[in-house]
Amino acid sequence: MLTLDRLLKESERIEPVPQVIHQLMALVDDPEVPVSEITELILYEPLVTANLLKLANSAAFGFKKKVNSVHDAVVLLGLKRVVELVLLNSVTKPLKSAHQGYGLEEGQLWKQSVSCALMANAIAETIEAPEKHTVFTAALLKDIGVIVLDRHMGEAMAMIRKAMEVDSLSLVAAERQVLGIDHAHLGGLIAEKWNFSETLAGTIQNHHLTDEVTDIPVQAAMIYLADSMCSMSGLNGELFCGHYVYYDRICDQLGLSEARVNRIMSDFYARKEDIYGLLAIL
Repeated sequence: MLTLDRLLKESERIEPVPQVIHQLMALVDDPEVPVSEITELILYEPLVTANLLKLANSAAFGFKKKVNSVHDAVVLLGLKRVVELVLLNSVTKPLKSAHQGYGLEEGQLWKQSVSCALMANAIAETIEAPEKHTVFTAALLKDIGVIVLDRHMGEAMAMIRKAMEVDSLSLVAAERQVLGIDHAHLGGLIAEKWNFSETLAGTIQNHHLTDEVTDIPVQAAMIYLADSMCSMSGLNGELFCGHYVYYDRICDQLGLSEARVNRIMSDFYARKEDIYGLLAIL
């Protein structure tokens, strides 16, 4: 029998996000924290430093000078880009696999997760929202529950698809109806188990806004909008598209015109191949 306890137990096979990521997110959005304090966090994590230098010295950036330290990486790339690369690299493995229960080929969940994170980050910068890296990380990990539920799909997926087609349900609503839990809710519980902040875990859990909502938290609103944009751009898998009933409301809440939303999407598309080329290194 599929129970919540069983699913959370199975989530232990996913390699947790390193502790340094929690510390980075606590510091990086605070303008009062010196850059040196942030770089030192990375500096004392050998594996994180090694992966960062590997990326910084890749052809994707094309620096003539070799990047030999975290300090060099920050100088050449900027602190924001360095932190994004560390975050991206830290959640690569579980997301890169194929998830056939959901109809996702190898690397597809990873690409749609990264695309959503970058779109959400662009939205956060446009509206000058606080806690940009919390939004980036929540968007990156929003579908972590898919990894655990995927192996339990089997015959359930046929029932989920039928519920989506016949009853016009969203994926998460169909998951709840068939399995008793959806991937977003499970993802939030996994984030809690990993000792993520209440804001981060709650944003992951509620990013589809499937429950009745009066006030939509700004973090969840940005990720919902970014996810909508990924669907409209053809970046999300088939099952993950549609049912964006709050789209207009959220654009109004965030003060974003249709033209500005389209600009964010076109800017992403202009860089898409370079981004995906970088992902191949991760």
